[in-house]
Amino acid sequence: MSLAAAAIASLGVASALFVEANSMQVNMFNIRPDMLGDYMNSRLAVVFNLSLLAAGACLFLGTVAIYFTFPDPLSRAIAVVGSLVGLSIALMGVFPINFLEWHRKVSTFYLLGSLVLHLLCFADFFRTQSTMTRVVFGLSVLAIMTSFNLIFMLDWTLLDFPPCEDIANHFCWVSSSMWVLTQANILWCVCLGLSMRQHIVSQQSLSSRFAAA
Repeated sequence: MSLAAAAIASLGVASALFVEANSMQVNMFNIRPDMLGDYMNSRLAVVFNLSLLAAGACLFLGTVAIYFTFPDPLSRAIAVVGSLVGLSIALMGVFPINFLEWHRKVSTFYLLGSLVLHLLCFADFFRTQSTMTRVVFGLSVLAIMTSFNLIFMLDWTLLDFPPCEDIANHFCWVSSSMWVLTQANILWCVCLGLSMRQHIVSQQSLSSRFAAA
């Protein structure tokens, strides 16, 4: 189910981005992701916001599976933080940029939650019985670097980022960093879902062998 949610989220986000980039005639990565959810200016705002709900559900379901599959404290900490990140993604779909104050609070929580989540995953990878694959580890490293980059650019008095000027001709670090973090989290969710599926199948196979013996 989490994989289906991730696929729906990716398709919806890509569709909204493609349509908006074509209408504005600018580089896709120069468009801030939250602008795609603007009901006043984005033609596929409903699709984008529903995609955020699906992405949040994906992350929430995947981390709930971690919580009930791995009983160790670090895995459960990853599950709890991951579920909060998933909830914040869903809330960004409920409160898009039209609800500016709520959107700023939720998106800041998402940014900080993503950093904590991937720091925990980074630590988990070096355990002897790690639940993290190398791909998940690589995505976590990428997400950590991007999160720190966004935190340094964040205006903490407004809980917002400085606007990108002349996006048609200049590269925008804010929007590109947002996109990298968004895609890293979606891919992290997909890889997590595949890893959990493989683990559950192997556990069921092992249980069947013991039962047969």
